[in-house]
Amino acid sequence: MRVVFRAPILRSQFEALAAAHGVDFVAVDDAAGLQREAADADAVWLWPAFYDAALVPVLERHAARLRWLQLFTMGYDQVERYGAPRGVTIANAGDAYAPTVAEHAVTLLLALVRRLPDAQRNAAARRWDQSFAPHVGTLNDATVTVLGFGNIGREVAARLRPFGVRILAVSRTGRADPRADETFPAGRLHEALARSDALIVAAPLTPQTRQIVDAPALAALPAHALVVNIARGGLIDHDALRAALVAQKLGGAGLDVTDPEPLPPGDPLWSHPGVIITPHVAGYGGTVAARRITALVARNLDAYTSNRPLEAVVFPA
Repeated sequence: MRVVFRAPILRSQFEALAAAHGVDFVAVDDAAGLQREAADADAVWLWPAFYDAALVPVLERHAARLRWLQLFTMGYDQVERYGAPRGVTIANAGDAYAPTVAEHAVTLLLALVRRLPDAQRNAAARRWDQSFAPHVGTLNDATVTVLGFGNIGREVAARLRPFGVRILAVSRTGRADPRADETFPAGRLHEALARSDALIVAAPLTPQTRQIVDAPALAALPAHALVVNIARGGLIDHDALRAALVAQKLGGAGLDVTDPEPLPPGDPLWSHPGVIITPHVAGYGGTVAARRITALVARNLDAYTSNRPLEAVVFPA
């Protein structure tokens, strides 16, 4: 079996994994190398940013042996954008990053609720100022809508529950889930938002979900509500978000992802006092995510070589 690898992380871990299984492991550093080596690959293990319009036709025309494409993130919007090659099973990272991403989502929400940006500005000026204290909130008895109730959304809910939060889950189907107090299909998103003190966006980016949080969705939220996005920037209409913040029709926003990304230096979101921006780091957390993704790929390697179904399949062959 021959695996072609291209990613900015975990090269040594996956090289060791391949060696332990007697797999021919070929690491490439650029698009030309990926296109060249994939022609003789049984599997491609790939960072999604390297999945582009030029690669898909190469895989379809020349990679006759290729049956498995393994992505190293939970997001698969690049495949949604450019299409999946015929006959190839595509798996993502499953729940590998869910604990750290969920933790980051709750961190951003708590920081906004407890008005940490105000406190930090005062601290930077060495000023003891409690004037913002009447605006400090609490998650106790708050209602939070979690948009997207997959691996990440459910982990977000599990972390919110001890704070005494009422959780409204919004998913494609609206199927009931024990981690949510109520569930809604995507078509009833605005109904859930109207009852919410905060929205946490945790859905995958697809053609159906692009800018699902648009001006009408933001308008459905109460004026004090907070928005947190740890999924993909394209899920939110950023023009509408800026307008709602400027008009004080939102209480604030915590963004680990933006649209575009990176966020341009001149974007007014950087300087808005009610906005916290982190540079797409929610998935990081010591060695936890690395261990979990390596373990998942190891299980998939065993499944592939044993002709069993893969885990975390997002595009079946």
